[in-house]
Amino acid sequence: MKKFLLATTLIVAAGLSSVLLAAPTAGDRHERGMERMTEALSLTTEQQAQIRQIHEEEGAKLKSIREEGKARMDAVLTAEQREKADAMHEERRERMEERREHRDDRPCDKK
Repeated sequence: MKKFLLATTLIVAAGLSSVLLAAPTAGDRHERGMERMTEALSLTTEQQAQIRQIHEEEGAKLKSIREEGKARMDAVLTAEQREKADAMHEERRERMEERREHRDDRPCDKK
């Protein structure tokens, strides 16, 4: 039972991470973040390029870690458990997308 709970927790964490990084509006969010950082820190064009490169490299590392973790968890689970875990992941992805749509519709009061 403990192994099942641990595996489920890891799957949830991996799934949530992959959903957050694979979001269709992630690029827009990253660009808005870069704009805020550029303004607040008076970044030069060169600094912006370097920071973008760092973000890309770190994103690739995180993706690799998530994929490795999922492969390791899949090796522990039975076929039936993997199927259920995949269904749970899809449900979480759909709920997150719904929340994202509502969040994106709200006006931003921050300036």
